[in-house]
Amino acid sequence: MAKEKILIVDDEMDVLDLCKRILISQGYQIESAHNGFEAIDIARHNKFDLLLTDIKMPGMSGLEIAQQLKEFDPGIICVTMTGFSTMDMAINALKLGIDEFILKPFTPKELSAAISKALDKERLRQENSRLRSLIPLFELNKTLMSTVDEESLLNRVLRIAQNETNASFAGIHLIHDGEITRTLHSYPTDSQVAASEQLSCGLLENDNITSQELYQSNPAHQQILQDLQAESVLIAPLKSQNSTLGVLILGQTENHFAPGDSELLSVLCGQAGVALENARLFTEIQEAYQQLQMLDHMKSEFINIAAHELRTPLAILMGYATVLEEDTSDDQREYVANITRNAMRLRALIDDMLYLQYLESGVVKLSNEKVILQDVIQGLTEEMTLMVKEKNLDMQVNIPADFPEMIIDRKKLDLILVNLLHNAVKFTPLNGQIKISAGTNGEFGTISVNNTGKPIPPESLEKVFDRFYQAENTLTREHGGAGLGLAIVRGMVDVCGGKIWVESTKEAGTTFSVELPLDNRHLKARKLQL
Repeated sequence: MAKEKILIVDDEMDVLDLCKRILISQGYQIESAHNGFEAIDIARHNKFDLLLTDIKMPGMSGLEIAQQLKEFDPGIICVTMTGFSTMDMAINALKLGIDEFILKPFTPKELSAAISKALDKERLRQENSRLRSLIPLFELNKTLMSTVDEESLLNRVLRIAQNETNASFAGIHLIHDGEITRTLHSYPTDSQVAASEQLSCGLLENDNITSQELYQSNPAHQQILQDLQAESVLIAPLKSQNSTLGVLILGQTENHFAPGDSELLSVLCGQAGVALENARLFTEIQEAYQQLQMLDHMKSEFINIAAHELRTPLAILMGYATVLEEDTSDDQREYVANITRNAMRLRALIDDMLYLQYLESGVVKLSNEKVILQDVIQGLTEEMTLMVKEKNLDMQVNIPADFPEMIIDRKKLDLILVNLLHNAVKFTPLNGQIKISAGTNGEFGTISVNNTGKPIPPESLEKVFDRFYQAENTLTREHGGAGLGLAIVRGMVDVCGGKIWVESTKEAGTTFSVELPLDNRHLKARKLQL
């Protein structure tokens, strides 16, 4: 039966109680805390084997708790729970030496397995520590496992190995596909370096080996050992889970190594191999993250440049179309109207692209203007008269006469409403109906746009606000557009301090509702991340 002491920290009482019940049933001794300050106070007066903590908590995060506990108890195992897994969080956790992650929601079986796995790792470290004094292994666990720079890691391993065994010199040879890719050493001469490299290439698959064993296994090694100018030699592989990463060689010029030095070197190289693999994985994660940032920047630049470059020829096209519309006969005017309508569609797509870049550019400021909602909606519906007539739509506006004057950013309100109206017109079938209504709820005003037509599937109700999402099949969809309009609406609503939701049924049609403050003067500029 398990007897380890575990400290659980979570600000959510239900999660805290659940974890306590699960782990107590497994036989663990449990203490709990509701926040980081309480946890640190408990840990200062009690010795714990493991810390189980939520990451996102008010006041002090789980990573900060782990960092402080490790300062006065380096050997404590740290397991984190989170429902907000991000790249930056993972990198910070690796730096702090977090042993395991548990993603919320989790099952009792998953929690027990994660705790057992973390404790098993520690038990193995404790069993190995008996082979040598605890100091270098604790130092190793504390520093190597939190070191993510390969150069610093290898130098640290080299220094610990040489100091703890009193070796005269030491060398690490990293090997890939049978060839040495890198050497770090403290050899006095170049001939010793060459001999060490020659020796390491033939010993990749061996466990620890001594100079005496080398003499016995292969007479050809005798000359190499003479070139090393060592009375005694210890050699151990640096192994990861899947391969051998390199070889660590220690030499004594006058004395022999102690009996426990081989065991110490085994433990050291085992931990170093894992730490080296972690460092390489960390480097790969960093490089991948930087590449993603670069690609995202290139994508943004491409959209921005393309949208701006398209505006010039489009403006010329629309200008000449206007001239033609005035000078052509009634028979030809229909053709010119088609040109104008499609040019306006193209302009809407370009505007969506530019607005998206605007939303992603950083902090968005708000202006304070007095606005009559009835006038705003009337102006927008007049701009859409041509599209409404083409589909013979019945557009009804029902704004109460006593709807109060709003203090809001007019441009952002226009952008919200024009995208909702365009969306309604686009997805309403011929001879359909669009209803625009408004009401108040305390300090908020609610604006709703309802349209008839095919309802949105329940599984797509939240996805419609995602960038580039289309409920229809990309290749066979009936309606045009880039799928940016509703993403822009959600972003602008968020900036304006409101919320948006959608309801859709076959009987009532589809209704997009926006709730916005009637007075936005209390709002501050915020950074928007879509």
